[in-house]
Amino acid sequence: MKHYEIAGKLCEPFKKAVADQAWQITHQDVGQTELLAYGYVIAWEKDGNKVLLNYSDRQGQVQANLEISPAVYDEIMTIIDTLS
Repeated sequence: MKHYEIAGKLCEPFKKAVADQAWQITHQDVGQTELLAYGYVIAWEKDGNKVLLNYSDRQGQVQANLEISPAVYDEIMTIIDTLS
């Protein structure tokens, strides 16, 4: 898996964009991670390849990163480039 840090403001548009590209959600977990913190994990799969989005917001400090199957890394980077 390859890793990529994504800007927090791009997470919602990214989720819509991968859904539009026929990626299927295979796992989703949302909840409070710490006192006054919120986070989620979403996993998508398409043609045996996976993308995992980890998002956390700790009192306004947003951190988000992607774990991407190497075979689809360029495809995902293209999606991200269209969001920027």
